[in-house]
Amino acid sequence: MTAELLNRFFIPVFLAVGFSMKLWGSRGSTDRSVRYYWLTIFSIVILIAADALESWAQRDPGLVLFRTAFTVIGYVMRPVAALSIVLIIYPKEHRPWLLWIPVLVNLAVYITAFFSPAAFSFSEEYGFVRGPLGRTVVWVSFFYIFCAVWITGKRYRKKDHIGERFILYLCAAACIAAAVIDMKTDGDHLNSAILISSIFLYMFRRSIDTNRDVLTKLLNRTSFYEDCRRFNPSISAIGSADMNGLKIINDSIGYEAGDAALREIGKCLDEISSRNVYAYRTGGDEFALLFIRLSENKVHETMERVKGLVRNRGYSISTGYAMRGGTYMPVQELIRHADEDMYANKAKYYSEVIHDRRKNRPGQPEAKREEPHEDRADF
Repeated sequence: MTAELLNRFFIPVFLAVGFSMKLWGSRGSTDRSVRYYWLTIFSIVILIAADALESWAQRDPGLVLFRTAFTVIGYVMRPVAALSIVLIIYPKEHRPWLLWIPVLVNLAVYITAFFSPAAFSFSEEYGFVRGPLGRTVVWVSFFYIFCAVWITGKRYRKKDHIGERFILYLCAAACIAAAVIDMKTDGDHLNSAILISSIFLYMFRRSIDTNRDVLTKLLNRTSFYEDCRRFNPSISAIGSADMNGLKIINDSIGYEAGDAALREIGKCLDEISSRNVYAYRTGGDEFALLFIRLSENKVHETMERVKGLVRNRGYSISTGYAMRGGTYMPVQELIRHADEDMYANKAKYYSEVIHDRRKNRPGQPEAKREEPHEDRADF
């Protein structure tokens, strides 16, 4: 009996313990998704305990009430574990309570086992007999898995989210395969598949945090330099953008207003992102764009569109870009020329719109012109 239980539950127990230790180490995290990782672990642990106790109750027909209770718990917690995956990837600002309705329906179905054979019952020989509603747990679990696939497709449409889509689709495929196997063999593969999927999601999402800007959710400076190397042969142009008036907003309204402005600019840049245009936040109020195999007309049109989107939100940016043209210009040079073009545009903006903030006031030293950053990586 002990050997059989070890054979069935060693891997999920090992995964649950190891994952719990990792989550406990990050208990100070403010990421609300952590609670849903804990929900995965909690549901799997309850499942393991219920399955083990149900195996124990199988030995004695006098324990039929206990066996029924443990079986019901197992069938109820499986969809909860699948739901936890959906909640992990669902946008933080939504996560509707309606997602819990299938779990409650599943609960109602299996509670009938105490007074009806609709879900399951036991024969005179104390054998398990599945009722007409006995597959409800499978279909509810499938529902949540397909929800995860649908949310993935909706939430991660951008080209720069291809990694997220791949790992989530892989997890969904593994859970579907495990559910089908369990349906055919009455096995416990779904437990391990859900746990492994949660671990994959946790590790992957933590790893991509290093590639995204926390405030704007755009790709960050590290990603910009990595992509400059990765896409180097295909880069047709590099764009540079810098917000106008951020210091004035910070000083007069506050840094929260400044952060809100940067987030809005980030949304504008994300809106124009595509398989040929990648957007990055490379500094405080500095942004960059990579253009892959696009003509100058398309590059110019995109930069003007960004300025218009930002202007419609009540803010302003200065932009510039540099084309590779017929000669193969090194990326380092492209970045420098894009910055120079952007600073020329910024000088024109301040000169025409607010009388050039760089002009000296009486008694003030001459303001220095902002220079492009020198801490560029070598390409």
